Amino acid sequence: MRLTALAPAKINRELRVGRLRPDGYHEVRSRIVSISLADRLSAEAASELSLSCDAPELIASGENLVTRAARLLAARAGIAAGASIALEKRVPVGGGLGGGSADAAVALRLLARLWRLRQADSAFAELAAELGSDVPFFLAGGEADVEGRGEVVTPVPDGASADLLLLVPPFSISTSAVYRRFAGRGVLPERLDVASPSERFLGPNDLAPAVLEEEPRMWDYVESAARTTADHAISGSGAAIVLHGAGAEAESLLRGRHPEARIIRCRTLSREEHARWTDPTGGVS
Repeated sequence: MRLTALAPAKINRELRVGRLRPDGYHEVRSRIVSISLADRLSAEAASELSLSCDAPELIASGENLVTRAARLLAARAGIAAGASIALEKRVPVGGGLGGGSADAAVALRLLARLWRLRQADSAFAELAAELGSDVPFFLAGGEADVEGRGEVVTPVPDGASADLLLLVPPFSISTSAVYRRFAGRGVLPERLDVASPSERFLGPNDLAPAVLEEEPRMWDYVESAARTTADHAISGSGAAIVLHGAGAEAESLLRGRHPEARIIRCRTLSREEHARWTDPTGGVS
């Protein structure tokens, strides 16, 4: 039997970045929300671990977050990592949308079900934090505040579903390179802007200047976004620009000016929707 689940991406409604920690990570404070752009994972029992992907370059090295998640889960359970996994990529790589981390979180849930493992939420959270800073959020989904290096996740009440437009340039941006540019120069605020009543859906992104320094081609896309709506922001450390309040006319203008880019219409997902989409027994097809 082959099990299937979706792995929804995320956007940072706001991202504040502070000091460099002794472990090499930066302190962060962020509001993150799931969106309806999702990869698809499926898995069935096999004698050994294998991963196929419709974006072959992502698995050319033979290792990515999905196979790391599989091996880590199997090692903790004391079993052989046997599964045939297929990954259909829809989330742009290097866009700051968390696609790889979302895939890893869903792989943990999917394989635990396939291997009939009984894993407590605390055990999943520990494994997720070991896989990467963004992975713990994707176990919860919906809307949440994250702190620490990203592993401290506090769910908050879901807001009303928000329609979004993503402007995704035809290149990716390295998270590690952006953080090197940032070089620990931030100070965390006591409170996020989006946690207070505001007309804006999107708050500041402290990494935006470092993104623009790392990839100057981003300036043209940011300027285009600014012409269509005041409420826009670079998502996380990546190349995707999130636009809130951009209608059909704005979408048409962006498509005309940037035929080389991906223009993606999506919406935010509630925690309940995220749970349903990522459930291997009853997710959205």
